[in-house]
Amino acid sequence: MRVASSGRRGVSEVVAALLLLSITVGVFGVFYTYYVSGLNSSGGSVAKGIQDSAKATGELMSLVSYQVQGSTVTLYLYNYGLQPITLNPPQQAFLVASGSQQTAQSFALTDASSGGAISTIQTQKLAKLTLTFGSIPSSFYVEIMDSIGKNFEFQLSG
Repeated sequence: MRVASSGRRGVSEVVAALLLLSITVGVFGVFYTYYVSGLNSSGGSVAKGIQDSAKATGELMSLVSYQVQGSTVTLYLYNYGLQPITLNPPQQAFLVASGSQQTAQSFALTDASSGGAISTIQTQKLAKLTLTFGSIPSSFYVEIMDSIGKNFEFQLSG
């Protein structure tokens, strides 16, 4: 009889160990699911915060490339923001170098793909802005003001 009872003890220890292991795995699964869903919700709020910040600033534009030829500066500008960017005529485009400022003498904004004249750079679009100044130094930056008064500055060299 002792042999039969010790066999049952062995089986009950194995069942107890399996039960304890399954409870541990179950608790771990619940906490893991809760943790991962918490990361997803906070990640979503971070992305929403970035979008809200972009909307608050309104317009986001980057300089893709540029060319300087004589007194002409050609800028290739990409609107990566969430809103179209409307640029003003030459009175709002400046060349700044060594503390002095020049207003652009001419201002031409065109769609980089079609070449057609535009006044607004649509979102996710590339535009070509050609500015003419009196003289261009070796190192300068161009400042452009849009229709809502936001300034874009691009450091260049001739």
